[in-house]
Amino acid sequence: MKFLKIFLISLFLFSLFSCGSDDDICLSGEATPRMKLKFKTKATGKLKTMDSIFVNVDYGNGSVAVIAAKTKTDSVFIPLRVDDALFTKIYVGLSKAAVTSEVKVNYTTKSEYVSPACGIKKNYENVSAVLEVPNPVLEVEQNQTQITDEFKTHFFLLF
Repeated sequence: MKFLKIFLISLFLFSLFSCGSDDDICLSGEATPRMKLKFKTKATGKLKTMDSIFVNVDYGNGSVAVIAAKTKTDSVFIPLRVDDALFTKIYVGLSKAAVTSEVKVNYTTKSEYVSPACGIKKNYENVSAVLEVPNPVLEVEQNQTQITDEFKTHFFLLF
């Protein structure tokens, strides 16, 4: 009986410490990257901190609120579409009632297998943006043509 008890406790402890592997966890930088936007003043070209920013995104089923920052922020991360669409429409405003600027982000996607935990990651190539409806955004300035990580700023929105 004592042998059985020691055996079961040993088996339990062994299984407790042997269950974790790297394939069970998807680390933060391995998933599909989001697009990083920063802000500038058009007149000076200098970086700007926004008092509030509201961003809606159309993922194919209508506009969805993604960012509703009522606090000071200098950048936002926007998830793009992961289906086979060649563009994502983004709506930007300074208040919840007036999200009126429309930016169309065009790209091609490339799928990459990451791991069993993360699955497939989409990378965005040949990225470009077109400001379709101005006010409050006056212009879009491109900084990168690929979205492969979230460390670099991809576009600047000029106000």
